Amino acid sequence: MFNLDDCLAFITNKRSKLLAEALENEFRPYQITRSQWIAMFFIFNYDALTQKELADKMGIKEPSVVRLIQKLELSGLLHRSETLEDKRIKQLQLSSKGVNVYHELLPIAENFKKHTVQGISEEDLQTFKHVLETMTKNTIKE
Repeated sequence: MFNLDDCLAFITNKRSKLLAEALENEFRPYQITRSQWIAMFFIFNYDALTQKELADKMGIKEPSVVRLIQKLELSGLLHRSETLEDKRIKQLQLSSKGVNVYHELLPIAENFKKHTVQGISEEDLQTFKHVLETMTKNTIKE
């Protein structure tokens, strides 16, 4: 008989939400959301990232990423510029303020990660990642 409490998709989703909420709480004093920081991470670490590419990396839909970008832009943390090839495509770049905020929050993210994996061996972490990847591949229909 099916038991939702034993369903790995349900378990991982529930735990993922708890971890996301905990990281959100870490960033709250800085008036940055977890999603904003994740966007800043990708923009900082990938040159000439477009809105579509950011949406893909974050695993969210383009309309959601547009709203996220607008908030970051209004806060003075990033700016958009047109590409030479197609003026409809916007490239994203952190402003100097955005770079400073990113670097200020990076140790918080690093400490959060360190704290969440405390007591878990590297081998177990790799196994966990492998299992999640396999489950994901198993659900994708081609």
